[in-house]
Amino acid sequence: MNLNKPFSAFASSSLMLALGVALLPLDGWSGSYPKDPPFGFEKLKPSKKEKGYYEPLNDYNIFVNYELGMHCVGFDMSYCCVIPPYNSIQSQVVKSGSNGGSPRLLSPFDGIKLYYYTKDNSYSEGNKMRYWSVPKDVDGDGHFDSPGDNMANYVWTHLFIYKDLEGTLPKDANESKRLRIGEQIRVRYDSGPSGKPMAGGYMEYADRDGSNIVFTDTLVPAVKNVPLTLTASYIWDALGLPLTAFNDSRRKGTIRSVTQSDFQPFQYSAVQLHTTDGRPMLDEKSRVIEYFGTNPVDIPNCYACHSREGKAAQMAREEGLKYSDKEYEYWKSYPDTSEYMARLAESSINILSLHDAHHGTTFLSDYKQDAPGNRLGKTGPVNCADCHGDNISGNLQSPRPTATGYKTVKAKPLTEAIHGFHLAMVPMPDAAGRSQSCQACHPTHFQDPSMNDDTNPFRVFDKYGKARFSDKDVRESGGGCYVRRDAHSNPAAEPPFFLNEYGKYLRKEVSLKDEKGEKIKVSRGLYCTNCHNLVAQTFYKTDDLKSAQRLEGKTLRNRSLEEIVAVMTGGDKKRFKELADPKTTGENEVLKFYTEHKSATLVKNVDPKGLDLKPWNHPEGVAVPYSAVSGGSDWWLSASEPHCADCHIAPFTESMGGSYFPIDQPNKLSLYRYSKAHGDIACQSCHESIHGLYATRYDGPKHTVDKTTHEQALQYSPDGKYAGPVTCAACHTVNDMGVPKELAGTEYERDYWASVTLAHFMRSGDQKLSIEELVKKYPYSESKRVVEKGWE
Repeated sequence: MNLNKPFSAFASSSLMLALGVALLPLDGWSGSYPKDPPFGFEKLKPSKKEKGYYEPLNDYNIFVNYELGMHCVGFDMSYCCVIPPYNSIQSQVVKSGSNGGSPRLLSPFDGIKLYYYTKDNSYSEGNKMRYWSVPKDVDGDGHFDSPGDNMANYVWTHLFIYKDLEGTLPKDANESKRLRIGEQIRVRYDSGPSGKPMAGGYMEYADRDGSNIVFTDTLVPAVKNVPLTLTASYIWDALGLPLTAFNDSRRKGTIRSVTQSDFQPFQYSAVQLHTTDGRPMLDEKSRVIEYFGTNPVDIPNCYACHSREGKAAQMAREEGLKYSDKEYEYWKSYPDTSEYMARLAESSINILSLHDAHHGTTFLSDYKQDAPGNRLGKTGPVNCADCHGDNISGNLQSPRPTATGYKTVKAKPLTEAIHGFHLAMVPMPDAAGRSQSCQACHPTHFQDPSMNDDTNPFRVFDKYGKARFSDKDVRESGGGCYVRRDAHSNPAAEPPFFLNEYGKYLRKEVSLKDEKGEKIKVSRGLYCTNCHNLVAQTFYKTDDLKSAQRLEGKTLRNRSLEEIVAVMTGGDKKRFKELADPKTTGENEVLKFYTEHKSATLVKNVDPKGLDLKPWNHPEGVAVPYSAVSGGSDWWLSASEPHCADCHIAPFTESMGGSYFPIDQPNKLSLYRYSKAHGDIACQSCHESIHGLYATRYDGPKHTVDKTTHEQALQYSPDGKYAGPVTCAACHTVNDMGVPKELAGTEYERDYWASVTLAHFMRSGDQKLSIEELVKKYPYSESKRVVEKGWE
């Protein structure tokens, strides 16, 4: 089908829209809608200058977040590392516009600095983490006695710079001039790879081109020095902190004594406003101007299946593999070793022994049964990314060229290998066929320590990994990364949802149906697989956009459901449902999503005898997929991640891609964490980090998974109760409809939801327009039509 022309098969009046048309079809409009805001003004002061208006809640707003939804990471690297410790504190600061003035996004040029710290979490190594104390041959000399020979340095050596973290590439750049992270630039104790310490310090500011730019090489020998921009534009950042889920005040005794009640996965990261000479700035009540945000970190639940009576542990015994039992017995000989930590060590050895048996590796060839440390002997701990390419850590090569201690091979991308194997071995369908293993494997700890054992009725598995929701709906379980946390799983969420036709389909066919497929009145929301699926990837592959906020150009996103189904499955509605709500029963579409994945096109090569690379949509040349360049294929990059625009109507979309290539691409949508709207405000500043979007679910002080993000939202609340996305009233002088004073005299001033839509239409530079120019560029009639179309 030609996606640049209307679909002749659906030629009924208003459905006949080319993909590039900006305005929305009239079909499906819900008519009038309530134009008032979903909050009160109890915490706002009436303006003394602007009669009938309220002043912003705060003189300054500091928005604090983390660029990923949940960092799933181990804290004991003695045996293996799947993903390194890496939590960033990111921030933006806004000077509010009082008395009708406009707010300003602040930078170092405004004479400020931002100081960061994590509350009650000032260190990691020791009784919270084994990382720097774990020996590993970094320089490849065959020994563990060189300065810097530890895991904290080893896992980053594929990344390098030449001069600075601004992406400077000298004319004479060659391998001899590279400064490798972890080798020439060692990772300091209790610090991230960029040098930021856990104990606190000043954040770095990224201007319009972003910052914290490191280089990496690709699978193509001629393509080297690929820049990766780790911090998006106009963001303050404390990059890659080795954060754990353990608070200073709770963590007593040795690391051997850790129990599940020690986990506090939703950490409070605080940011203070300082002057350039380091003095804290005070508010009108002489309090330090400080805000907090959520830094989520937790450990995957490998221990459940890979130790004691877990399925994987029993399978190993049946195969005659005894190492893991020996490991458990060794650690139980210490009087202070908790059952959890003994099982955690057992699970690591179980995983390595099964990997050796099934894949021909020799990770346990020098296993030391009675050694107090370095129990894997000369092999050293295993870094999974040494063979499995992984874009999330910037490792595009497979095998990783700086690996030491064992033979390496080119293996499947890390996410394909892990998800593919586990979804085949333990699909764990619930009563609807959705995989419980998503929720079981990813972290499931609650912030309330009493909820972190089998007495918790929402826990998806028991202590041996046995599924507990096989005859129920996994969406009613809870804990950790997403389920029972995010706005998308919050039954209290109310319209408008600003949904496109596909979003309305998911709400009707998934959110408002139970595990039996019966209609329900209270939404159960979406599950992991409703976003991470082939539909999302197909949307991305189809896009060839001219603008992001109006979705002008070639796209499926603003088409009717019939048109979407026609393109994706040739009109087969049953097949489309299998892709939109994939199950582990039947054909196991969740498994196939990983094992049969086809990488998106990265670029075109127009030189048949060499390399002459052009953009992915160049009219000529041979398509080069991500998988030809990166050992991680396109996983974790924009091509394979879900987007807001999959379900939400324009302009509630990400930014246009291309600024952070190859993480995103021109004429495609960028990732949410790189996206900005009005005034260069990051989407995350107002909506929070993905997987923990406002309004997070709140089940009260006991049963709430993530109380931190709920409390975070209340810092900006105009009435002390509303905990949804940050409102205009946080930074602007507003009228009794919550609409900024700047829009007085326009059609927007009595319509809160249309003004919200306008804020999403606006992109970088639009804040410099006069109000007359702004409403001409984004007329009220268009914004009103968006609200009517996408109300639910």
